[in-house]
Amino acid sequence: MGSVLQVLRPDVPHWREMPDEDERRTSPRYRTIFRVAQVTREHDVGLWRIRNISDEGMMLLTAVPVRVGEHLSIRLSDLITLEAKALWWDGERCGVQFDDPIDCAAVLETLAEAQKDQRHRPLRLPVNTRALAYCDRGLHTVHLHDLSQHGAGFTHDGCFHPGMATKLHFETGEEYRGVVRWNQDGRAGIFLVEPIPCEKLESALRF
Repeated sequence: MGSVLQVLRPDVPHWREMPDEDERRTSPRYRTIFRVAQVTREHDVGLWRIRNISDEGMMLLTAVPVRVGEHLSIRLSDLITLEAKALWWDGERCGVQFDDPIDCAAVLETLAEAQKDQRHRPLRLPVNTRALAYCDRGLHTVHLHDLSQHGAGFTHDGCFHPGMATKLHFETGEEYRGVVRWNQDGRAGIFLVEPIPCEKLESALRF
């Protein structure tokens, strides 16, 4: 079986086969589909999707290489950040163990309540890059400072106002259409009609 696996999956630095079910799980897992965490590492930060969570740890979806034993700071909201270490990474998923056990049910309930607040804001990926913004006033260079699947925050030269249709062109070649939602003191936020793929947001180094 080992030789078959080696053929199907080429060697990946830091790759480690996912442990058996009995080795990984000592408490019930809660499925948390469509939830995202902001994961901060020594030299990077990214938005990773959460597959499941328990009192002792969680499974995250990410293709970004993770070292076994690496420390991860996992932010679930503005008020909840969990410290953890990576136990395994199989090239697509990462299992982590929390430094201190949590009350998983209570955490999920708190997150659900926070989402009901009208002021709730999805977690953002902090970036420091330029992009071209097309609008009815022409082409402008803007400075991006944060991203999410459906949003982008940037500084500009004063040409953007709420309701303006625009298109962002990244230095990497991707383009996303959106509408300016707010503008204040040279900073603005865009709602992206064409969402950025989750996989793209797994590392700020991709921008």
